[in-house]
Parts: sequence; structure tokens; C-alpha cells
Amino acid sequence: MALTVAGGLTLSGCQQAKQTVDDAATGVGDAAQDAATATGQAALTAAVNPVLDQLKKGQAQVEDGNLETAAVTMGGFKSLWDRSAPVIRPLAGDKWPGIESAANSVVSTFDGGTPAAGAASSAISGLIGPLSGLIGQ
Repeated sequence: MALTVAGGLTLSGCQQAKQTVDDAATGVGDAAQDAATATGQAALTAAVNPVLDQLKKGQAQVEDGNLETAAVTMGGFKSLWDRSAPVIRPLAGDKWPGIESAANSVVSTFDGGTPAAGAASSAISGLIGPLSGLIGQ
């Protein structure tokens, strides 16, 4: 009988130790996930902010009626986008197709010179929205 009780206590102690290890592993996994998310968000913000800055500058120029200046500003968009998109794409998840489509719209709108104000404003705002949403702005 004493052996049965001792065996039961030993088994109970092992189960508690296993649970403690499982809980610790879950905590480490959660911490690693949180760190990866924070790192990903920092990389995303660093890639998105310069794009948003250029889009907002172009949008302000369009709103002020300076379409030629906006066309010059947005003329550099494609090269900026080509550098930023590889960082944004994997972190955007299921939002990527819409973002890519909006970016392509900006490129095509400003590719042929000075666009009409409505087309320019629509293309720019069509990308500002989803990019701002990605970084919580």
C-alpha cells in the first residue's frame, strides 16, 4: 500500500513537472511570436512610410492644382515602390493583391506625363488607404 501511494505521488509529480514544462514552452512560443510580429511590423512601417510620404506629397500637389509638379514628384514612385514592395508583400498577407493593383494604378497614371486631376487623385488615394491601414494609420 505504501508503494502504491508513493508511486501515485511520483506520477502526480511527473505530471505537474510536464505541465510546468508545457506551460513554459507555450510562454516562450508566445514571446517568440510577439517578437516576430513586432519585428515584422517595424520592417513594414519602415517600408511603407517613405511610400506614404511620397503619395501624400503628390496628393497635396494635385489638390493645389500643381499637376505638373505632382507628375514630377510621382515620376519617382516606381523606383521607390520597386524597393519597398518586396518588404511589404510578405507582410501584407491577403491585402497584397489590392495593394499591388493600387500601386500599378499609380504607376500607370503617372507613367505617361501629366494626368488629369481626378485620375491622379483617385490613383494616389487608392493606394494611401490600404497602405495606411497596414501600419494602423
